[in-house]
Amino acid sequence: MIVYDIVLNGEIKETIKPKKNRLKEIYSFMLDQTKLMKAKYGENVKIKSRIVY
Repeated sequence: MIVYDIVLNGEIKETIKPKKNRLKEIYSFMLDQTKLMKAKYGENVKIKSRIVY
C-alpha cells in the first residue's frame, strides 16, 4: 500500500492513505489532496510517498 506523508519544516504533520489501489485513481486523488494541503499548510509543504507492507 502506498501512503503519503505531509512534511512541513522536516516534521511529518499527517499521513494520507488513498482508499483505491489503482494508480490512475491514486494520481487524481493526490492532485486534489496536494491542492488542499498547500491551502492548509502553505507553499512550503512537501509530500513524500512510502510503501507500507
